[in-house]
Amino acid sequence: MTDETTIPAPDAPDDHAAESAAPQDGVSDEDLLDDQADAAEDFVNGLLDVIGFDGDAEADFGDDDLIIVNVSGPDMAVLIGRHGATLEALQDLTRAAVQHATQERAFLMVDIEGYRERQRERIESQAIRAAERVTSSGRPTRLEPMTSYERKIVHDSLAEFAGVQTVSEGEEPERCIVIRPA
Repeated sequence: MTDETTIPAPDAPDDHAAESAAPQDGVSDEDLLDDQADAAEDFVNGLLDVIGFDGDAEADFGDDDLIIVNVSGPDMAVLIGRHGATLEALQDLTRAAVQHATQERAFLMVDIEGYRERQRERIESQAIRAAERVTSSGRPTRLEPMTSYERKIVHDSLAEFAGVQTVSEGEEPERCIVIRPA
């Protein structure tokens, strides 16, 4: 006999429940979002239990109905990983599980102990310093390769910065932003 542990899919539909898992006519967007938030929270909490982490996931809503799953607990750094790579994988798994459970596209973000907010602040600060160098020197500068989420932070933070423009160049995973004089 083997000791096999499985990660429960949130509200995993059986053969007959698959039809009921898909949103029916008359199901509001708000109900779908609530179902997706519950599914995301259940999936991440189940995953934490299975891998033996003492943590808690709570889903909330951000701008534009983005579901944000906040994870807290001791020793969560390993779930962030190097440059957030493990966190990105956790987010992708959670999104796939939620989409499978609800049969609808899910827009969600998983954050661990405020990592994404610290990351956003760091990237914004780096972008502003680089833009200041570009305006003073008149020469373009290329930032390190970034994920699409990180590039969006740079584009958004410099959208109103006078005297510079931003463009993304290159192919994934080496795609980066170039800040140029306007």
